[in-house]
Amino acid sequence: MPEENKVNLNVRALSLISHKLKTPLSIINGYSEAILSQSRKEKFSPFTGKALEEINKQGKRMSQLVDKLFAFNKISAADEENLERRPVALKPLIKECAAQAIAQNEEAAPENVAPEDSSVRRGTFVEIDCPEGLSVCANEDMLRLGVQELIANSVKFNNKMEKIIKVQCANHGGSVSLSVRDYGVGIRPQDVNRIFEPFYQVDDSFTGQVSGWGLGLPMLKRILDLHGGSISVVSDRGLGSIFTINFPTL
Repeated sequence: MPEENKVNLNVRALSLISHKLKTPLSIINGYSEAILSQSRKEKFSPFTGKALEEINKQGKRMSQLVDKLFAFNKISAADEENLERRPVALKPLIKECAAQAIAQNEEAAPENVAPEDSSVRRGTFVEIDCPEGLSVCANEDMLRLGVQELIANSVKFNNKMEKIIKVQCANHGGSVSLSVRDYGVGIRPQDVNRIFEPFYQVDDSFTGQVSGWGLGLPMLKRILDLHGGSISVVSDRGLGSIFTINFPTL
């Protein structure tokens, strides 16, 4: 079977899987939330209450993973010639993506974990340096997904109590760049060339990361390919990473 047909077959198979998972997950999440809302009236045992909370938490997590799979399939099947584009202002989009990434990180953070030194500032802080009015001509939904993925990864692959993410944009005349810098675990040299492969994940023992599909960065790469853009990575183990995406101005 030709390689192109294999790819199309895999995309269709993944699309079918994501659709099949959506219905049972919506039922699991809906019922677990409904039961949890009655927990005070019913006076569940501590074990039952904890079990219900965990079912609801993992159900939501699976729903997020399925949504990522669905988005990846949709973007994989997108056609560059028929891509709908329009000017998109970068600064407000980055702010929106940063707020979403911080909210997701706070949801996923372990409870009752306090820093040993109470004077240590705790939380996620995104610093944005982007000229007002700077925009790119792109598909807004895809651009949002890509920027969201970059910032979310910068937060996720960082085990510090204080997580600082720096986002910087610049106009280079023929292109616009957007860089996301973190001070997390970094990426090993042998992994840098593979992180854009679908389903590839860096070893948990190195990153300490939460599990996922390994689809975020491949999806970002596909988005950039559709727009004629590019991405580069600079990373030092233990010092963090800088991901820079470039969009042509035309």
